[in-house]
Amino acid sequence: MNGTRLEWPAAMLLKLACRLMPPERREWAEAMKAELPYLPREAALSWAAGCVVAALKQRFALMNTGSFRVHRWVLLVEILGCFGPATLAWWIITFGHGGVAYWNSDVIGKYIPGMALADQYQVWLHAGRAITGLIAPIGLFLGLRYVIRNRALDNRALGYALVAAPVLQTAADIVGAIRFGADPLPPGIFVLLVLLPIVGITHLMYLAKPVAPQPTDAGLAAG
Repeated sequence: MNGTRLEWPAAMLLKLACRLMPPERREWAEAMKAELPYLPREAALSWAAGCVVAALKQRFALMNTGSFRVHRWVLLVEILGCFGPATLAWWIITFGHGGVAYWNSDVIGKYIPGMALADQYQVWLHAGRAITGLIAPIGLFLGLRYVIRNRALDNRALGYALVAAPVLQTAADIVGAIRFGADPLPPGIFVLLVLLPIVGITHLMYLAKPVAPQPTDAGLAAG
């Protein structure tokens, strides 16, 4: 294959391998890339596929050491899972039919004072979810920013505030259930609207930490 143009499937697989390879093993990908033009045409595709497998093994080996620094495109799946359903729920609560965004002083003054105290508490809990639920669209934006621009959540105050919001909302829900008999969130809804967004924000904050230096192969051999 020397002196000929690479077949595009092999070239695409090699490009994917380079993107998947952890940064500290990126020189391996460059060595693979340098060898590919000198392989026989019939062996190029299998070689490139092997490079992808090797890159995946290195990536999973990194994850198995306790590091949560996954590839950005792997994180995209996590971001959509953590913040997608919660963002949709927040949009319905805020801007759906009868959403909190459309409550004005006339509506509040007309309906809420005549309600029982337990019902009033339930209404304000609903309004609170429109505020504390902002963790979802904000987290979705921050997660997509990391995927596109490789910029994690480095504002610790914002991160802690986003995590605290659903925690406080949950505390208010518990008070409502104990004091007024309000229905708590079903477990599945609690996971989607509270736990998953908190996990997503926590991961984005973790990704903003400086990467600890990794020992080199030579250093390990010397040790």
